[in-house]
Amino acid sequence: MKKTTNELTILGALISKKYLLPEKDLGITSRQVNYWKSKDVLPFFEKEKKGFMDMREALWVLIINELSSIGVDTNKLQKLSEDVWIKPFQEKYADAVFKRAITEKQLNQKDNEILEHHLGFEPIMNTIFRKEINPFTDAFKSCLISNRSVVSLIYCPKTGEHSFNFSNVGLTADLNNLYFGETLIVIPFLPLISKLVGIEIEKSNTDLEYLSSIENQIRRVLFFDKPKLLEIEVHQGDSPKITKITQEHKKPEELAKFFLTNKLPLGSKIMLEPRSQGNYKITIKSK
Repeated sequence: MKKTTNELTILGALISKKYLLPEKDLGITSRQVNYWKSKDVLPFFEKEKKGFMDMREALWVLIINELSSIGVDTNKLQKLSEDVWIKPFQEKYADAVFKRAITEKQLNQKDNEILEHHLGFEPIMNTIFRKEINPFTDAFKSCLISNRSVVSLIYCPKTGEHSFNFSNVGLTADLNNLYFGETLIVIPFLPLISKLVGIEIEKSNTDLEYLSSIENQIRRVLFFDKPKLLEIEVHQGDSPKITKITQEHKKPEELAKFFLTNKLPLGSKIMLEPRSQGNYKITIKSK
C-alpha cells in the first residue's frame, strides 16, 4: 500500500508546530527541564531559548520523566537520548528511509523525484530530514497518524538497549531473549499521546489534520456544544460498542484516548441525536 503525501504533510506540520511548554502543559518544572538540558538528555532543545516543543518532542519529555521517576539515572537517560536522537542522525537513517521508499515505489513518481532531489542535496538532508526522521518518529507516526498501532518503548536499564514494540500483545519470549533475560521497562505510548492530543483538542479552534472527519465532528460536539453526557455508539461487527464521556472525566484526554483506541470505519454514517438536559448521543454505522 502506497504512502500518501497527505500523511507526510501531516507529520511535517506536527513536528514544526512548537506550542507545548513543559511546566504549563506537562506539569514538569522548568528547573527539572533545565537540568535535563544541561545534561544533554533533551538534545532537541536549544539551551538558551524558552523550551517550546512540538508533540513528538513533548512525548519524549514525558518518557524521560517516566524513566526518571522510577529511578533511571541521568547518565543512562543521556545515553538513551543519544541513541534515540543522535545516533540515527549520524548513521543517516533518513537517507535509508528515502531510498527504501523510492526502491519499493511507496510514493507516486512525482514524490519519488522529490525524494531523489532531497537525497542529492546534502544541506537539506543534514539540517532537516536527518534531524526529524528516526525510529522514534516512525513509532510516533504509527501511533498517531498511520494505522494507530499499539506502540511501546522497551528499555533495558542494565544494557542500555532499547527498541520500539509495535504489537497488540504482551512481550514475546523472543523479545525478552533479545535482552538476554534482563529486566525490561515498558512504557506504552497511548496514555502519553492521549494526554498530548487532549491538550491540542482543547486548545485548537480548528479541525485537527490527524483526526478523521468523523472524529473532528465528535470533537466539535463535545467542546462547542458542551454536553453534560456524550454517548458514542459505534456499530461495526456483531454488537455495538458504547462509550460514555461525562463531565467527571478529563474530557479532552478521555476523547483523545477514544480516538486512538477505536478505528472508526471510514466512510461511516454519523447521526447526532440531542437528548434532554443538554446531552447528546452519536451513532456511527458502517455504510
